[in-house]
Amino acid sequence: MHAQTVMTRAPEPAAKSAAKPVQEPAQDQIRQLLQQARHALATDPADAERCIAVAVRLLPQIDAASKSFAPPPAPTLQRGGLAPWQVLRVKALVEARLADRVTSAELAAAARLSPSHFSRAFRASFGDAPKTYVNRRRIARSKDMMLASGDSLAAIALACGLSDQAHFCRMFRRFEGQSPSVWRRLRGGAHEAAWPLVAAE
Repeated sequence: MHAQTVMTRAPEPAAKSAAKPVQEPAQDQIRQLLQQARHALATDPADAERCIAVAVRLLPQIDAASKSFAPPPAPTLQRGGLAPWQVLRVKALVEARLADRVTSAELAAAARLSPSHFSRAFRASFGDAPKTYVNRRRIARSKDMMLASGDSLAAIALACGLSDQAHFCRMFRRFEGQSPSVWRRLRGGAHEAAWPLVAAE
């Protein structure tokens, strides 16, 4: 019986190691101490308690190590929104197809979602319905073109996927509160060779 007690007693160096840097990972020492405590419970409860006490004193070392080497927090996704890869694919498809017709079904297929699920997730991520977002991007591109080129409003309308100049003027006014020709003049954009008068403006 005495020999068993000696075998299960927590070694003195381990008990003193709480005040000194440990030579082996704290997790391994704690695991060994808990195993010794489990074997000692039946023969020497006091020895088991000493093992547990030493293990408890080693716990702060694990907390400190985990804080030092913790990876940066993962970016939080808006609940119910699109995943980052889906956002990138949808944006890329919209920008590539601004001059053409792009449907919500095509965008949903790019995100590998059903149309109904896609519409809800898209609104959660972008704050707009897919059609509104596409039109907003068309207006943004038209503004870049009006400032950088001397293209006519009719040519810009077609380049941005709008059916004609009248359609372009109506949509631009809806988003910007003024006609594209007025917006262009106020910002000193490149002038057209001729500024046709359009009834929609």
